[in-house]
Amino acid sequence: MLKASRDQTTFVPVEPEVPALNKAQDGVKEATNVVTQPLRTTVTDFDRIPKQYLLKYVEGSAWKVDFFNFLKGRNDAKKFFDTKVITPDQQLEKIIGMELRVTSALDRAQDGQNKTFTLTGAATIANTIAPNEGCFFVSPIGDNRYALFNITSVERMSNNKVATYKVQYGMLFEVSPDIAETLRQCTVREWYYVAERAWTGGDTLLTPNEYRTFLKLGDAIKSVEATYVKRFWDSETQTLLFPRDWRVYGLKGASYYDVFLCMFVRTIGLRTVGKDIQIYPHPPKEVADVECLFTAITQQENVFLSSYNKRNEAFLVNTFRTMQTRNSIAWSRITNTRYFTDDLRSPKQFPAEWVKFTAFEPTIVDKYRGNDGESLPAFLPLTYNPYLLTETFYNGSYSSLLEYGLYLYLNKQPVPSEIALKLYEVCNTLPTDSQFYYVPLVYVLLKYAR
Repeated sequence: MLKASRDQTTFVPVEPEVPALNKAQDGVKEATNVVTQPLRTTVTDFDRIPKQYLLKYVEGSAWKVDFFNFLKGRNDAKKFFDTKVITPDQQLEKIIGMELRVTSALDRAQDGQNKTFTLTGAATIANTIAPNEGCFFVSPIGDNRYALFNITSVERMSNNKVATYKVQYGMLFEVSPDIAETLRQCTVREWYYVAERAWTGGDTLLTPNEYRTFLKLGDAIKSVEATYVKRFWDSETQTLLFPRDWRVYGLKGASYYDVFLCMFVRTIGLRTVGKDIQIYPHPPKEVADVECLFTAITQQENVFLSSYNKRNEAFLVNTFRTMQTRNSIAWSRITNTRYFTDDLRSPKQFPAEWVKFTAFEPTIVDKYRGNDGESLPAFLPLTYNPYLLTETFYNGSYSSLLEYGLYLYLNKQPVPSEIALKLYEVCNTLPTDSQFYYVPLVYVLLKYAR
């Protein structure tokens, strides 16, 4: 650097600062600069983070295998699986049906001296474990034979914790009955790999009990999707109509329509091929601009829930003949419709009669994950004022098991699978007119719990 004075200017070299080798670390003064922490020999990751946004972008062909992961500590040495011994350092966890994305197909090579074959390949893993050299998987190789493939190299494809892994593997040997028994005795826990849960951010590894519940939820969802629209579909109006007893009202009786339920059913994807639900306008206001209970459920937001507690009344379709709107409710074959009076802009209102809900005795549920020792009815009889659910729910609490499930859903908390399945079971025993409104709400909880 330059050093200036009144008489002269001189150049003074700057000496670099001598590094301190023995700085205090976490309040402990090291006696030497020798690194005492050994290098890690095994990759461990005890926090299983869902790998959403990864699986759908990973290239390669899907290959379902049974993957075996060694249960090791941070500094345990890596080793190959020994088929002759059953020792504590060979404890395994088995991931059934894990998906590899194969980037390099199996390459078969034969040794020229002893004429033995070798099988090698490469794939990408995107799930909730960190693979290590020495992990292995079992897969069929044809002719009703199974082979054990050992992971020979692992490359992490990102510096982030949530990452994919590029692995290379080679076939060690065919799995004999003795080897299969050794694998069974060394396996201390099992997981089921469910790839589609990664799309929604869920954990892709499920315990056997969780997997059985997952399958039950899937069967319930398929049942609702296959039956709901068909049961309440009206071919003449091409939409869903409130169920009524034709023996009482006759073929030319009144028809009852709730546009807000129909929009909700369409929004949640509860449709049937060939039966596109018609949404009839209620002029002059756009029905899509009317916010209600279904708005909160669709947006999964409970901030304005109390303001959605509005009076809902039945009107003749003549009420909405305020303008010539194409395919509107006023010029349809429907006679009675429901609307929220606070959002009604028609100068003339023609009140209408509505079919009363069939009474039923609520089913009490004693065990659920709510307040300790509390019992709740699964469903309460429906009303239109307040609209479908109770005042307690609109005020931020719950009075039934359904409302408790929706309370958890709106607050973005996990909904136990047992609650969703119990609601589905009880809902099938309710009167048909109650199922008309309750089934779509249960459907939302089934999909959310899964």
